[in-house]
Amino acid sequence: MKVKFAIIFLAMILTKEIKAQTIQDISGAYTLRGGNHYLKHDQTFVIIGYATLITGKWELKEKGFVLFTPDRPKEKFTLYGRHIKNIGDSVKIMLSNGFYDDETLLHFGELQKPVPELKRIFKPGHRHISFPYVYTTKANSKFVSFSYFSYGDKTTKTPEIYTFANTENYNDFIGFYFEDKHQYKPFYYQFKNGKLYYDEDSFSEKEDLEATLQENSNELSDLINNLNHLDFSPQQLFYTPLYNEFNGDEEEFNLNFEFNKDKNAWINKLNYVDNEENSKDYDYNTINILYEYQQLNDFTKQKSAIKIDQKPIFISNYED
Repeated sequence: MKVKFAIIFLAMILTKEIKAQTIQDISGAYTLRGGNHYLKHDQTFVIIGYATLITGKWELKEKGFVLFTPDRPKEKFTLYGRHIKNIGDSVKIMLSNGFYDDETLLHFGELQKPVPELKRIFKPGHRHISFPYVYTTKANSKFVSFSYFSYGDKTTKTPEIYTFANTENYNDFIGFYFEDKHQYKPFYYQFKNGKLYYDEDSFSEKEDLEATLQENSNELSDLINNLNHLDFSPQQLFYTPLYNEFNGDEEEFNLNFEFNKDKNAWINKLNYVDNEENSKDYDYNTINILYEYQQLNDFTKQKSAIKIDQKPIFISNYED
């Protein structure tokens, strides 16, 4: 009887503690699982780890559990385009972000009926193919289609096909593929006694968020304070000729770049040297000229049996 009373009494105490927990109690800075976790008062979060940046929303649940819902891409594929003069009647595409990680397929022009045929981008087991993955070919670019499935997946008989309508007649493209990643899935931690727990042996003490940011660089503070979510598919992108993306803010861009109609590009007003992008030793890290790519928003999705052109677009020198 005494044991039963003690359990009920303990449960009452824990319940009071849980009810007393608030957003203000939990918001703060933590170091957990090899990453720095910044839980902000507006219930957004930023996690920075090795080669990883995760944003999203966090929510206090019962018993001190904290639900983290990461931002994630809305679509599997995104396509961007621009006009280029020096490739004649060819089309060019750079296949970025993730095409390397699953089995991915590409087709220019209208899809065949009743069974579409798409071309393999990489051979299974590929290795040591250097970025950027740029493919130039003579093709009808009125439509651009992609499909995908995981390596070794023999069950997908009707994979999903994305088809983008190229209404602006672009001939220079950048494509993105977002494979399923563990970091996109919701997860829980538990907050109790001023600590955030991954499990009973892995936890971090809370630190004051503002004080922690003041101790770090201004760049990190600005990033945490201003970043509420990741936009995986912005309406426009800016890339150098060697496909180094410009990641500065709008103020930096407007201060440093002006549009050059002849080059159909944005050039650095102070540092750009005419035709420097055509030199053999042009540096990947040089950001003096930027090409503007616009997102193609008109696309359809379908599931269909497909044929695969097994000859890959990119072939490694290390293949057997």
